[in-house]
Amino acid sequence: MATQGISFKQFAKLAPHILRTRKPIMGHGRHGIGKSQIVYQLAPNLAEILGLTKDKAFVKKYGKKYTFPVIERRASQMADTGDVIGVPEPEDGDHGRETRFAPMGWFLRACNEPCILFFDEVDRANNDVRQSLMELTDSRKIAGFTLHPDTVIVAMVNGGSHDTSNAYQVGELDPAEHDRWWHVNLEPTVEDWLSWAKDRVLPLTYDFYKQNPEHLEFLGEQEPHKVYPSRRSAAQFDKCLQDAAGAGEDLLEPNEAGKIAMDVYFLGEGFIGQEASLAFKDFADNYSKQVTVENVLAGEKMNLVKAFAVNDSNALIDKIAASKQIAAGLTELEAKNLAKFIYGVQAELAMKAWEKLTNVNPDVVKMLWATEIKPGQNFGGYIAEIVGEDVE
Repeated sequence: MATQGISFKQFAKLAPHILRTRKPIMGHGRHGIGKSQIVYQLAPNLAEILGLTKDKAFVKKYGKKYTFPVIERRASQMADTGDVIGVPEPEDGDHGRETRFAPMGWFLRACNEPCILFFDEVDRANNDVRQSLMELTDSRKIAGFTLHPDTVIVAMVNGGSHDTSNAYQVGELDPAEHDRWWHVNLEPTVEDWLSWAKDRVLPLTYDFYKQNPEHLEFLGEQEPHKVYPSRRSAAQFDKCLQDAAGAGEDLLEPNEAGKIAMDVYFLGEGFIGQEASLAFKDFADNYSKQVTVENVLAGEKMNLVKAFAVNDSNALIDKIAASKQIAAGLTELEAKNLAKFIYGVQAELAMKAWEKLTNVNPDVVKMLWATEIKPGQNFGGYIAEIVGEDVE
C-alpha cells in the first residue's frame, strides 16, 4: 500500500531534523518531479541548517557563507564494489607487504571536507554496490576511511511504496539496507513547481502552468513510445524557448494574425506531448489578451478589462475571489487597484464581487470600503448607491 507523500515544502521543514542527526535520507518519487533539484537547493543553506554558522572553529576554517559542495554519484553506473570502497594498493607495513584500499577521489573528498554525498538511483544499482554502501550509511566509513563529521548523505530513487504499479525497473532493498535510511515519499504540489519556476522560466510559461496545472505532469498509466509531460520536461521546453529568444529568434512573437509560430508546438510536442503542447500554443496565441489576478492587483491591462464581455468579467471575479492573494490580504495599492476594477464592471457583477470578497476576507472588504475610486467618492459609497442605501 502506498504511503502518503509530502510536498517539497514539507520536506524542507522536516529534512533539517534528520540532517542534524547525520542520518542518511532516501527520497522516493516519480521521475521528472525535481528530486535532484531539492538536493542541490539544500547546499547553500546547509551550514546554517546544521548549526555550523555558530561554530567558531567551522566559521574560521570555512567561513559563514560556506556552500556545501554536492558530490553526485549514480549508483546505477557503479560497476562493482571497487567503485565504492576503492582499489587495492600494496604497500610495506610493519609485518611485511600488505594490501590497503586506496579510496576513490570522490569519497576521499567527502572525508576531508563537509559536503553533501548524493547517491542517485540506488535501487537501480547491482547488489554488490548496494551492499558496499551499507557500511557507509550505517557507520559513515568505508575500508578504514571515515566521512567528515559534517558530511551528510542523501539518496533519491524512483521505486518504493508510492510505486504501486511497479512502473520502474528497480530492485528492492533488503530489510537491513532499508533500515539504514530515513525514507520519505515525495509528492510535490503544483505550488512547489511554481515556487521553483517563478524566476527561472518565462512569464508565459509560468502563467500557463499556473492556470493549466493539469498539463504539468501526467499521472496515469503511460503508453510505450508516447511523450508525456513532466515537471522536468516543462522546464526543458521553456529552456529551449529562452534559448531561441537569446539567439534572436523569438518564437513567441505573434505574427500579423496574432498567432505564434507553429515551431513552438513542434518543440513542445517533443518535450511535453501533443495535448499539453497544443494547449500551450493556444494559451500563447491568446496570452496578450489574458488578464490575471496579479494584473488586476497591479493595475495592469485595464484597457483589456474595459473591453470585457459580461462572461469574461464574471470569470475574472471568480478567480480573484478564489485567489490566495485575497485570502492573505492586500496592500493599500492592491486594494485601490481592485476597487477600481470592480467599479469598472457592471453593477450586478460589482455586487457579486462584494459578496464573494466579504465571505473570503472581511479585512479586505474593510480596506476596499474606504478606498477612493474617484474624487469625492469612496468605494463604500458606490456599493451603497447600487443597493439604494444612504452612506453615513
